[in-house]
Amino acid sequence: MEKVLFLLMAFMSLAITADCQNRVTVHPDGRIEYEGEAGNRITRLGKSEVIDHSALDVVYQHIIKAPTYSEPRSIYEIMEVGKNIIKYGGYSNYRLDSVISTMDSTKITNNDFGRLYARWRGPNAVKEYMFTNLAERNITFHGRVFIDNYIYNEEIPEIEWVMAEGVDTVCGYVCHEAVCDFRGRRWTAWYADDIALSDGPWKFNGLPGLILKIEDATGDHKFLAITVRRSDRPIYRDVKDPFTIERKEYNRSLAEYMNNPAGSISGSDLAPRNADGSEKTLPKRKLFFNPMELD
Repeated sequence: MEKVLFLLMAFMSLAITADCQNRVTVHPDGRIEYEGEAGNRITRLGKSEVIDHSALDVVYQHIIKAPTYSEPRSIYEIMEVGKNIIKYGGYSNYRLDSVISTMDSTKITNNDFGRLYARWRGPNAVKEYMFTNLAERNITFHGRVFIDNYIYNEEIPEIEWVMAEGVDTVCGYVCHEAVCDFRGRRWTAWYADDIALSDGPWKFNGLPGLILKIEDATGDHKFLAITVRRSDRPIYRDVKDPFTIERKEYNRSLAEYMNNPAGSISGSDLAPRNADGSEKTLPKRKLFFNPMELD
């Protein structure tokens, strides 16, 4: 956590110093606070476009275990199901976007946005999200490595499921068990026949009902639906210009950064300096990380 905040502070401080010599503080809750004139400036929000409308939202609790951390981490993610598009990403991002959509964006200052960010998104927000195009049968995956945004495309994977005999109840729905091997992990899923949607969290698909619970054999990853609700909300896509990359290359770059974040800023303008101008030596520390795909 301290490393994440340090990297964020280094990047933000550089940007503000280059702009108007104002200082910026990153608080432990993730709130970004500007001093002086910069705090009262109208913030520059990213552009987005509506690509579909959600008819069903499913919120999942995603519990993750990382090899070098003693405690698991629990995050919340949301699947927005439209007629042609399914969006899957962080629930905190969804909440922040929902709040901002009700406000006059021409009146939101940098400090206003900092407070909104801390309350609704926070420092541990999910930085990856994806769109499944049901008509074209492909996935567009958006990710971030340090300060760079990436995108890759792949066909919707065909997962070979083996039906099992287990039965469970999730969110009030009777669910049946199925097992698969997918990209280096063995997964056990529980799907609801009563929800005729052959999808689930992340990239999981191909069962005769919505996947409401799924976990891998090691216990490293577990998804559990906690809310299934009807919706009538636009599905947004950010208008960005990310780097295009291949799936395995992105996974490799992300792993390298998460296992040694100091290496990403060493030798760059973002590296901290000593009083004599020489670059400080940063300790090699691993961030909280355990990839979904091991292939």
